[in-house]
Amino acid sequence: MSDADTSPAPALPKGILLPLAFVNFTIGAGAFLVIALLAPMSQALSLSKAQAGWVMGAYALAYAISSPVFIALTGAWRRRAVILMGLGLFVAASLASAFATSAATLYAARIVAAAGAGMVTPVAAAIAVAISRPETRGAALSFVFVGMTMAQVLGVPGAAFIGYTYGVPAAFIVAAALGALMMIWIALAVPADVQFQPQSLATLGRTLLSPRHLVAVLLTVTIATSGYLGMTFMGPLAEYRLGMGRDGVALILGAGGLGAVVGNLLSGRLVDRLGPSGALILFLSGQALVLPALTLIPFNLPLGMALSFVWSLVGWGFTVPQQARLMAIDPATQGVMLALNAAGIYLGSGIGSAMAGAVYQGWGIEATGVVGGAIAALGIAHLLASDWLIRRKG
Repeated sequence: MSDADTSPAPALPKGILLPLAFVNFTIGAGAFLVIALLAPMSQALSLSKAQAGWVMGAYALAYAISSPVFIALTGAWRRRAVILMGLGLFVAASLASAFATSAATLYAARIVAAAGAGMVTPVAAAIAVAISRPETRGAALSFVFVGMTMAQVLGVPGAAFIGYTYGVPAAFIVAAALGALMMIWIALAVPADVQFQPQSLATLGRTLLSPRHLVAVLLTVTIATSGYLGMTFMGPLAEYRLGMGRDGVALILGAGGLGAVVGNLLSGRLVDRLGPSGALILFLSGQALVLPALTLIPFNLPLGMALSFVWSLVGWGFTVPQQARLMAIDPATQGVMLALNAAGIYLGSGIGSAMAGAVYQGWGIEATGVVGGAIAALGIAHLLASDWLIRRKG
């Protein structure tokens, strides 16, 4: 038997990927902790409902705008330096959030936090790809981005516990402390000389003016819009279906969190076996079927947990194949494409949440899954059209 037949599969460089995964956990927890603490935060700062809604909205908008621009502006810097700068902004902004005394100061702090996060997450993905062999890049991306899904499974509940037990400032201080620890770990673990393709504002401009690039990255917005149509009212849906309070809702949301982690890990393997587009078709087909079922089929607690698990698995599985697909279009635009992809997730979340509210008010909560599933089906057509454009450019 030849050596090729007996050689083991290439190992992932986990000594570098592990701190990148923890960095994503830290950034994700810092981003979403305001959702868990919105009520006590609003009370402490005397925020109106509209002002409270903009705590996350300001972050999402700032991320969507700043990430592509800052990635382009720092496009010639060493990748480790960009992550360290982004983490530094995140730490400073988290401390500022802890001691905010008004809506204006809190918004300003969250905008700076978003600017830092928008520099960290795309560069972490770029490093994961740069240090991995071609046949393991999907697995490397999923390894790094499991941190983001774990932030929702563990980080947000942890922030809620800290905030409600020790006060809202304590949650932000813990986020800042985690960010500082991540700076030390990244400085020690990530090589300074990771190879990368320099980016610039000119690169960003050319990318935005290229139909194949723009249509490809807008698929992220389509998919995220579909997912957030289902996610936005998952808690009220569980209460409505089950007639249960905190415990039933927590179990269904917990099953969804577990499904997100499994979907993220599974997606990397599927990318390496089926290719990015094949994996995306699989996940979008699943989302088109599961979202309507989640809102239309009467369910008890076990079935609700199962549906939530499967929905989150297919709903969160898109991130890795979409990133791999965008990076394969043109090596010269990888950095800005990853930043635009991250911006697209936040843009889609905003559109999806707004649509969910309108659909809920106009047609009832059951319709949110139907509309979300229809948009997922449109996402398949969007993907096929985008792939045709890429092949045509060839």
